Amino acid sequence: MDQQVAVEHLVRQVKDYANGRAKDVERGADTPRLAALLVQKYGRGVVDAVAEIFGSPRAADPISKVVDDETAKIDPLWREHDRERWAGRPADVVAHS
Repeated sequence: MDQQVAVEHLVRQVKDYANGRAKDVERGADTPRLAALLVQKYGRGVVDAVAEIFGSPRAADPISKVVDDETAKIDPLWREHDRERWAGRPADVVAHS
């Protein structure tokens, strides 16, 4: 499988995963914050694998963009929530009631 085909396939896979997390939010199983974190973690694994397989971090750029875009659809404040999570020690999912 060539690089472009692999990246296109993995972009679809990331979108499918994000869609599943969005459905979990819609049905009340996850908060947007948690679902967005899961998408980021899943996407990071895909990005790292692609970069390693093709020997270049740039090979995964289209996937990284899709991960961020799909995350923002689930939780528009995901960047702020990510900063809050890392500001805590130890890092954790921060939930406010």
